[in-house]
Amino acid sequence: MPRSSPTPNPLRPWPGPPARRALLGVGTAALTVPYGVPGAERPAPTAAQAGRVLRAAVERGVRLIDTAPAYGESETLVGRTLGSRESCAVATKLAIPPVGWDALSPSETRAHVLASAETSLRALRRERLDLLQVHNADRELVRRGVVAEALAGLRERGLVASTGATVYGEDAALAVLEDPRFDTVQVAYSALDRRPERRVLPAATARGAGVIARSLLLRGVLTATGRDLGGELAALSDAADAVRRALGATWAQLPGAAIAFVTSRPGVACALLGPRDERELAALLDGVDRFGPVADRVRLPGIALPDRLLDPSGWPA
Repeated sequence: MPRSSPTPNPLRPWPGPPARRALLGVGTAALTVPYGVPGAERPAPTAAQAGRVLRAAVERGVRLIDTAPAYGESETLVGRTLGSRESCAVATKLAIPPVGWDALSPSETRAHVLASAETSLRALRRERLDLLQVHNADRELVRRGVVAEALAGLRERGLVASTGATVYGEDAALAVLEDPRFDTVQVAYSALDRRPERRVLPAATARGAGVIARSLLLRGVLTATGRDLGGELAALSDAADAVRRALGATWAQLPGAAIAFVTSRPGVACALLGPRDERELAALLDGVDRFGPVADRVRLPGIALPDRLLDPSGWPA
């Protein structure tokens, strides 16, 4: 989505009018690994198709690309496609140690963090990482502080501009926000999963940290796929329909409208899209433009869904 200069910093809450409170980014998981509702996962596109999506996103004003070593060849794809372009920021994540963080001594932790960053720099063809995040951090890992200390050291050396963590759950997110060495926290947040509004978004705003929102469509529930969910997931289908009606969208328009809702929420610094091809990207960006004014005003109905339905890892196949 084209934006006027100056471009908002994707790592900080945007203080302007509601429609500018979030900067759109692209998450690359769906470009390199199968992704979606269990049983209806969509295969990753070809490398050529994925490259076209990234180029089109940057050309249309998307200013953050989010990747990770865990996403297959994603870092290599981003590096080959975008290289050192200054028109977009690149966020990546630390490789998760095969033995787990708990098995590493402080010196081994520091060595792993440095090695992971250097590998990412080579793959991304960059001299500095705009944002380096701990992947799937929990409260205990954050509170031990060794990883945060190692990341701060990389920032002092000029290898990293900003540091953050991706998390699951409120407890881990609040732990990240309690540590001033982290600039951002990445959480799942959508029109169906609004749990971060209780404590995470207010805490981030109070501290001046950036919240990066992912899973904006709840693994495809807030798309036409969600219309046909049954069995244990039927309640998700009903909830998606309630959101659709509140936003005044058709099922085809629902993805763009649902993303527009997230971008209008106070405290969100960046909202990550997950397009698979150029057509999907265009539809999402156009939808955000169209439904942005609606999302700024709409009051969604109270939807009480149990945590087990808001966590895709526990969904039945």
